Amino acid sequence: MPAKKDTVKGMTYFFAITIIWTTIRQGTYHAHCRPWTTSAMRRSLAFCALVCGLWFTAGLFAPSVMASSEIRYDVTMEGMTNKLRTRLEEISKTVLLEKKRPPGSIALLRRRVNEDIPRLLQVLKGEGYYGARVSADIDTKAEPVRVMFRVALGPSYLLKSVEIKTVDQDARPRVSLPNPEELGLHLEKPARARAVLDAKEELIKHTRKQGFPFPRIVQQKVIVDHAERTLAVIFSLDTGPLAHFGSTSIIGLESIDESVVRSEIPWQDGDRFGPEMFSQLEKELIKTGLFATVQVKLGETFGKDGLLPVTITVKERKHRTISAAASYKTDEGLGGTISWEHRNLLHYGDRLRLTTTASEITLAAEGQFRKQQFLRDDQSLSFTLRAADDRPDAFRSLNVYTSLILDRTLPNEMVLGGGLAFKAEWVEQLGDENRYGLASVPLHLYWDTSDDLLDPKRGGRLMLAFAPYYDAFGSNLSFIKGQLGYSRYTQVFTKPSLVLAGRVNVGSIGGAKRDEIPADERFYAGGGGSIRGYPFQSAGPLDGTNPIGGRSSLELSAELRLKIGEHIGFVAFLDGGNAFTDSIGDSGENLLWGTGAGFRYFTAIGPVRLDIGVPLNQRKGIDDDYQIYLSFGQAF
Repeated sequence: MPAKKDTVKGMTYFFAITIIWTTIRQGTYHAHCRPWTTSAMRRSLAFCALVCGLWFTAGLFAPSVMASSEIRYDVTMEGMTNKLRTRLEEISKTVLLEKKRPPGSIALLRRRVNEDIPRLLQVLKGEGYYGARVSADIDTKAEPVRVMFRVALGPSYLLKSVEIKTVDQDARPRVSLPNPEELGLHLEKPARARAVLDAKEELIKHTRKQGFPFPRIVQQKVIVDHAERTLAVIFSLDTGPLAHFGSTSIIGLESIDESVVRSEIPWQDGDRFGPEMFSQLEKELIKTGLFATVQVKLGETFGKDGLLPVTITVKERKHRTISAAASYKTDEGLGGTISWEHRNLLHYGDRLRLTTTASEITLAAEGQFRKQQFLRDDQSLSFTLRAADDRPDAFRSLNVYTSLILDRTLPNEMVLGGGLAFKAEWVEQLGDENRYGLASVPLHLYWDTSDDLLDPKRGGRLMLAFAPYYDAFGSNLSFIKGQLGYSRYTQVFTKPSLVLAGRVNVGSIGGAKRDEIPADERFYAGGGGSIRGYPFQSAGPLDGTNPIGGRSSLELSAELRLKIGEHIGFVAFLDGGNAFTDSIGDSGENLLWGTGAGFRYFTAIGPVRLDIGVPLNQRKGIDDDYQIYLSFGQAF
């Protein structure tokens, strides 16, 4: 046992040092005071022999002495459910110290057990068993000693009533008091102490939401009726004064103009206090990408105007970022992206982003400038310029694209946008070459309520895009293109995390025949971001084995995402869909289905994704047995 070994080792070191020191001292004494004689040597050797004998004897009996000072015991508990037993074992010192620190005597063990009894009773009362009894027996004759806790739960006490009183209510504006259910307290249900404590916090939050920033519970009574086996709870609430927002000061700005922060403040001076506005402001400021931290704090004393001041403390992020990403897909090959971004170019949160993309199917360079607070605080203006050589299996397109888009932020996380765009391109497909100058008026609506950009667990995303096109190079070609997509995320369990994710995406083109529409504007399906298991763009109309695209598409996906621990996750998925010749998908093409599994490694900035997809409707000479996808972020 470690305690015995450490004791013997310590004694060994002690006696060894004693022998060495004594020998040296004896030798030194005789060397300086008188000649080293035979008799002196004999006396020194006799002394060493005595010390060694004591040392050997101590080492021989020390283990038994240590063993007699440790009482080994086992603990059992009876009279309760397994769940409740686990709760009791988590707070029992007798259980927690059983292996780590055995007591030195039966008396100390008995003291440890007796001190546990009130702890166990407190937990049982917290679970609604106010009439519970706990006793303990110690069998000292057993080897090891046996400790038995016996619990008599008795009936669970029920919550009879909940009363909320206010202090000096007539002197303050009236406050709407919640009913017990709103606080999480349910009458005629087991009266658990944890629920009462949580109800206290909920009452404070409920009062703050009504404009009272400093409420407090001045008294909380819990009345136990053992005869009826019921519990009554009484809260005495002091709402404190009703408050309105006063002046707002901002601390921590260095290069960002103050108007950037003030444009996000959801209240005006004099508005009634609402704590939810603080969390809303912090979320919006972090979302700009300009700040590392944001803290909004309400003043503790009222100003001379009777209003409460607010202080916003921020810490700016570095405004320049260089980023790189790589991906590998068996159908698209190796690809990479390098980006440079400045998020505060003109000190008003204006953003410039330059991106270069290279892969086996695309070589592109893109620049985008986004002007924040354009004419209004809730508007932005974006200018985009992109030059690309796109060469997937379906076509080759040399193109230059430019657009000017105005976005307005609406309530509830909605963004509505529209503008003008132009694309000059040369497109070749199956030996047929064409030139286009497509002028368009793109319109879109985005609604994102998800909780994370790269790894969402809750919420949803809606995308609606619509654009009329006209060929300005003289072919008189015109068509209308629209897309609708929606993704939904539901967290089924938190530990371990299990998320159910689903996606649907539909698209349609009207106003022109398929072969008249530029090949790079048609709809294609298949690939890592579409129907996994099928090669990129191959799920749809084909000319032999060459994809030629269609005028409509439908894509469906479902994923079960399991995260184990901090970094590891697994995914099972089912994808389906197709691209269709006609604009409403009635040309007889069937849906193609793919399934598979994936691995996720979660980093500080998002998950790394590895998926293996298998086609369930494998087409001979077109589809491989499987496809592999390696990239960053979830599939959708």
